[in-house]
Amino acid sequence: FFLTKSFNNRSHRIVFKYVYSNQETLAFQHNSPFSPFNTRIGTMMRKPKPRSFNPLFAFAAMPARKKLVCLTTFLLVSAVTINNLFDMGIPEDDIYDANHLNRAQNRPQVDLTLELKDEVKKIEKKPKEKPASVRTGDASKKNTSDTEDGESDAESDAETTDETGDGSIYFDDTAYDDDDMDDIISDSAALLRAYDIEEKLEQISDSDALHDWTAPQGRAFQWIVNEDARMVHAEDPYLIQRYALAAIFFATNGKSWHNGDLHWLSGVHECFWTKKVKGRPMGVVECNDDRRVTYIELVENNLQGSLPKEIGWLDHLISLDLQENRLTGTIPTTLGNIPSLKNLFINSNSFYGTVPSQLGNLANLTLLLLDTNELTGTIPDEICTLKNHSHLYSLWVDCDGSPKSPVECNCCSMCCDGLGYCLTPDSYGDLDDAVSYDDIL
Repeated sequence: FFLTKSFNNRSHRIVFKYVYSNQETLAFQHNSPFSPFNTRIGTMMRKPKPRSFNPLFAFAAMPARKKLVCLTTFLLVSAVTINNLFDMGIPEDDIYDANHLNRAQNRPQVDLTLELKDEVKKIEKKPKEKPASVRTGDASKKNTSDTEDGESDAESDAETTDETGDGSIYFDDTAYDDDDMDDIISDSAALLRAYDIEEKLEQISDSDALHDWTAPQGRAFQWIVNEDARMVHAEDPYLIQRYALAAIFFATNGKSWHNGDLHWLSGVHECFWTKKVKGRPMGVVECNDDRRVTYIELVENNLQGSLPKEIGWLDHLISLDLQENRLTGTIPTTLGNIPSLKNLFINSNSFYGTVPSQLGNLANLTLLLLDTNELTGTIPDEICTLKNHSHLYSLWVDCDGSPKSPVECNCCSMCCDGLGYCLTPDSYGDLDDAVSYDDIL
């Protein structure tokens, strides 16, 4: 409260102020510079010290209900923060379960060591008009009489095959239509599906590699037919994409990846073959609206072996980041078949041989990092044309002239020494200007 007393003298006014904070203080204020109180104001006034906010004291003073609300909020925020920094696994697994396409788990295994075409010819059938979904062609049909022992007439109806004089084989694709995949239980339907998948994959892979069960292509084929829980069929629009990613997994020894399998080869769509590692997504990082893979990141993940040529069939890829691994072999020429590719990071590996000229077909390429490998030869003119007349503005190669960097390049942005330290072409010999890849990016 304030008490004010006014004197008749116009030049004097005494204000008595009672202030209560930590202690009682009596302050005298006077508005006249000639007041006798003026000399005593400094000694008689004492301002209260402001009390600093202490969250613990504030929390202790709260009612029980408010304490519960605050504590719950704090725990939820902490859990979200920790999940973003470190992969907890649980939320992601829920996503995978929600997107998992359940398939028949007791489907028969197909022996892929057999000649599938010959096995398909042996399937007994009964006469049936070829439906619209069956492959077209000149049909001079041969009809066999009886069905196999133990096979029902209904199964036989769904598994009609036709043979023409040119050796072509026709069968009803609806026998293993995607909508009815859960119902596949017969050996004949499984064999027809395997045969059709084989025909499709032979269009992109060598037949010998596809039937070599130690090769990445053969292992991927085996997985697609007999192990993949998603059970895609030959007409599935994502069959090639799924097969190419599986071939990459087997070719780079996916079981030994530092960060685990990153959900690769799981039963969900390939766009979910990803996992957060220390808050950073790894694996198939992005897909477009059509569920085509656009961004793969497998940095410092202990990839071993060579890249299969099937990687070139990921024709919607925009960024491929495989730096700091143990990849060897030559750079696949099929990478030049990906017109959408903008970023190609394969530095800090053990690739050898020459840089393929097919990379010059990548008109949208902006970043190309090839340094710290064992490459030799000369950078092709096609790539230099991209550097001088297209979007390619950064090209890193081991071209500084040292024994560990024997590549010749007339258009590189950075020439490296094979150990990770790089210079611009006009800074040779000036070690003070040397930078590493991490320093720049």
